[in-house]
Parts: sequence; C-alpha cells; structure tokens
Amino acid sequence: MSWLSQVKFWLLLTLSIPSTICSILVFIYFFRRWNTLTLDHHLTLILVTVSFIQLTTNFPFIIIYNHFNWVLPTTDSFCLWWNWWEYGWNGVLLFAMAWGSIERHLLVFRRGMMITRKQRILFHLLPMSLASLYPLLLYFIVIILNPCENYWYYNEVFCGIPCYLIDYPILATYDFIADIVFPVLMIASANVSLIIRVVSQKRQHNVAWRRQRKLTRQLVGIAIIYILFWFPLTFGGLVLTFTSSSDLLSIQVNYFFFFVHFIPSLLPFTSITSLSDFKKTIFGKQDATVTPFTR
Repeated sequence: MSWLSQVKFWLLLTLSIPSTICSILVFIYFFRRWNTLTLDHHLTLILVTVSFIQLTTNFPFIIIYNHFNWVLPTTDSFCLWWNWWEYGWNGVLLFAMAWGSIERHLLVFRRGMMITRKQRILFHLLPMSLASLYPLLLYFIVIILNPCENYWYYNEVFCGIPCYLIDYPILATYDFIADIVFPVLMIASANVSLIIRVVSQKRQHNVAWRRQRKLTRQLVGIAIIYILFWFPLTFGGLVLTFTSSSDLLSIQVNYFFFFVHFIPSLLPFTSITSLSDFKKTIFGKQDATVTPFTR
C-alpha cells in the first residue's frame, strides 16, 4: 500500500464511522420531530440521506481499494455498477444542493410562494424531486445502457473511467459543464447573493431579519463545504478541457477526485449545527442556563 493510498484509507475510515453514527442521530432527530418539520428541513434530510447511502454502500469499497490497491470484487458487472453508483449519488448531492440554494431565496424572501399545497408542489417538491432523480437517470443511461465497450482496470479506483468519457468527447464535455460546473457555480452564486441580500435587509432594519439570518446560516455552512471540495476538481477540469497537462491530470486523478468524498463525510456534522434543540431532542438535554438568585 503506497503512502497516498494509506493516507486515503485512514482518512476515509476515521471519518466514515463517526459520520455514519452522526447520520443516524440526524434521522432520529427528524423522526422525533416529524410533525414540526418545515420546508427548509427537507434539504437537510435529503443531503444527510444521500450521504448515509454513500457512507454505507460506496465508501466501504473505496476503503477496501485503498487498503489492497485492488478492486474487490473483481468483476466487470461490479465495476459497471460502482461507476453508476459513484457518479449518480455525487450528482444527486450536487443538484439537490444547487436547487436548495436557489430555493432558499424563496424561503427567506418569498415565503408566500409556498403557502398553498399547489405552490409547495410546484416550487418545492417537483424541482427537488427532479434535481434528485436527474443524475441517477442520466448516469444510468450513459454508463449502464451505453453500447460502448468498457475496459476495466482492477488496479485503479472505480476500475478506471466509464467508456462514454473516452468514446464520446462531446457528451463528456457536456457532462462536465452541465453536471459539474453549472451546479457548482449555482451553489456559489446563490449563496453569495443570499448573504448580500440578508445583510442588506439588516441595514434596512427589517423585522424578519433574525429568521432570514437563521435560514441563511443553515445553508451557507453546507455550501462552504461544497465549494471547498468541488472547486479544485471543477477548476482543474476546466483547465484540462482547453489545455493538456500531464502533471495537472495526475493531481486531478490522485487528489481532486478524492476531495469530493469529504462532502458526504462532513455533511452530517455540519447539518447538526443547523438543527435547533438537537441535544434536547436526541439526549433529552439542553444547554444549561444560569438563573439569578433573588431574595
């Protein structure tokens, strides 16, 4: 096991176990407070659920690979499924967060658009469902149903790359621009503009500013994680699209692709900070308060 694989192995192992436990605690929180959940909780629930799926069904195979430097099980059907699973759920995390960042503007400044059942379906349930289903369906078509021939290498993580990225350069470019660059830019721009709008409302002494600040803070912490770990891969991919650099390609493959796995590892922890009365709901505890003594 090389030093790089060893570092990746221990990083994923030490993060995935507490993160999985943290995800379960978040599920317990939502279960106990199901009747009091609001629309802004739905994004958190989706992101933690997808992170939990990644942690329990994808990460174990990545950890095994980094330990043995070999894909297990060594079958073509597994490699095909593994690529779809990796690409699809990473895409769900990206697009769900991208729409959630746009939707947060509606929840903060145009909450009246979510009053009726029809409005909630049109502006909340439908776009969030499409954002979650689109990546899984897209990669099922381009990876599983694609007639091109895959060549799998069991000494490479995910057995290498699916054949559509090699045989269909136009499709590969579209996939990168539309399914990575676009949602990453949407997350960044939507959250930056949200912060600007909330600060502007404070200066105008808006009475709803406290609620606006709370809803903004809930999202921005998660957005920072996305931008921090997706930006290197996005920027590197853009450079490689227009130039040829073997050194950058090596960095992209060995490091930037790996950075993306920090997102499902850290999302459960970040989500907890946005859940009110989390300790009280889970452990029956609340922050201690000092009561002044009076005679």
